[in-house]
Amino acid sequence: MSLNYFSKLAGTCLLVLLIGGCAKTNVQKTSEIEMVGMPKPPMVLIYNFSIDPQSVQQNSSAFSKIARNFENENEAVEKLKLGNEVAEAMAKELTKKIKAMGMNPQRADQNTPVVPGSIMITGQIIKIDEGNSIKRNVIGLGAGQSSLDATITVLTPTSTENKTIMTFNAHGDSGNKPGALVMGPAGAASGAGTAATVAANAAQGAANTYKSASSKQATDMAEKISAELSKYFAKEGWINSDLAK
Repeated sequence: MSLNYFSKLAGTCLLVLLIGGCAKTNVQKTSEIEMVGMPKPPMVLIYNFSIDPQSVQQNSSAFSKIARNFENENEAVEKLKLGNEVAEAMAKELTKKIKAMGMNPQRADQNTPVVPGSIMITGQIIKIDEGNSIKRNVIGLGAGQSSLDATITVLTPTSTENKTIMTFNAHGDSGNKPGALVMGPAGAASGAGTAATVAANAAQGAANTYKSASSKQATDMAEKISAELSKYFAKEGWINSDLAK
């Protein structure tokens, strides 16, 4: 068999790795209670998820450490800033998606008045691990992987307490796609280099929008949570079933 054949075969394998190793997000519904006869909520209150700075692992690449040293902030402040950024990304995307369903989402905090019949969405970011961006982009295949874990709770107020109607566990990570070393001469010779360039451009676009890998994962997570919420809202008759994903 010709060298060209093996180059094409290698390229095909690399393309499979690119497709199969993309970032993944899993959202698992852990409980649900139907609210039979409940009218459409006047608003959906979306709270920033709580985060313990001790559960945050910053980017461990040498360049990131140097950059943080130049900023001259202590580690606790840096971790809190990253956690707040991720929580903000989650809440912002939830607000956007729920508004598109025809509901009335409102950002909220502990001082926001809760209108009877409203829905409240809150949660906790369990773990943020930014991994190592250098290893992730150069080596890939799981090296330097970033990840995000969270729990989500959907509630409605009653006369005595806030009633939980849905809960979720969610996990997101950067996947196992090949890095620059893997996507070297063989990939370029077979045309897989083009796919790598597209993937790199997409990653760069995400980096331009979000300061951290975990914030991008938070938006992906919010999108999947919103898809589950749309099904529930449609089942309760609060939105048109055509809007349920």
